[in-house]
Amino acid sequence: MEDRGYTQKVATFKARILPANSVLIVVHDFPDPDCLASAAGLKYLLTYWGVPTCKITYGGFVGRAENRTMVQLLEMSAVPIVLVDLSSFDRIIVADSLPGGGNVSLPPDAKVDAVFDHHMESPDADAPYFFDVRKDIGATSTLITQYLNYAGCPIPRREATALYYGIKTDTNGMGRDAFPEDLECYKLLFDLLDHQLLFKIEHPQREIEFFRGLDQALRTAIIFGDTAYIYTGEVNTPDHVGEMADFFSSLKILEWTVCAGIFREKLYFSLRCKTLENAGITAREIARQCGGSGGGHGKIGAGQIPLSSKSMANNPSHVFKSTAKKVLDRSDLPEIPLLKSADA
Repeated sequence: MEDRGYTQKVATFKARILPANSVLIVVHDFPDPDCLASAAGLKYLLTYWGVPTCKITYGGFVGRAENRTMVQLLEMSAVPIVLVDLSSFDRIIVADSLPGGGNVSLPPDAKVDAVFDHHMESPDADAPYFFDVRKDIGATSTLITQYLNYAGCPIPRREATALYYGIKTDTNGMGRDAFPEDLECYKLLFDLLDHQLLFKIEHPQREIEFFRGLDQALRTAIIFGDTAYIYTGEVNTPDHVGEMADFFSSLKILEWTVCAGIFREKLYFSLRCKTLENAGITAREIARQCGGSGGGHGKIGAGQIPLSSKSMANNPSHVFKSTAKKVLDRSDLPEIPLLKSADA
């Protein structure tokens, strides 16, 4: 592999973290496979460097069936952040997210020592922590794989399986927002992973709520031009919103898929686009106009909007849909139910 400066980056990161007796790795509140795998890879690297205690934490919970199966089979232990005493850790690392983002349950005054992410925007050059935030890779798992590789740290089967799956899900099997580095790491990890475990993760047993949610999504889905809007209503995990966005984006006629749902006094939404490269920018603008926060990458975006936001006081689904249509320049297009017999 081409070095790309990783040898120096690994040395700088190591010097920033060591010596340390305890490190806390914080991921976003409802972690996806890339997020979980990145944290697991970092934890293994720190253990390899001799850090005695290293914990992973997040503020919400793991909701999607594949993600829960991944955590269980790969033994990814984590603790809820409400049970964590931040002052008891020598170092804090944020993985697959940025400090101050709306999806990370860290107090504003928490001292962060390092940040790893793949994002369209980077922290300021004078940020008070080490950071490696890249817009030219498709997954943070790719970044962590490179750090493990250039640290000379062997990657065990369990961690390789997690990192491979993290890259696979964030790039949709190298078909979305994938770059040469992603493919290099994808190939490297393929020969190291546990394929039987990977199969079990990708084909999980599902709860009945998934199928009820799918029924709700099908009945509410509307099409306007090359865009679909799906409203899932109340969901038992925000992951379900992204899951439905992924599912409906396979509809042949679509360029854009917009999915929204309500969870704990917030409207969560996910965007998918097929050929354009502005999903993250679009998500951020929709969220901004509704009083929330959002972002993402080329073909995938997401955000959350508090229902207490002034603009969302009445009929949040209608307000959000109207805003999304305006930002996407589709306000004048007629709405057609996906299932024309839905009301029959």
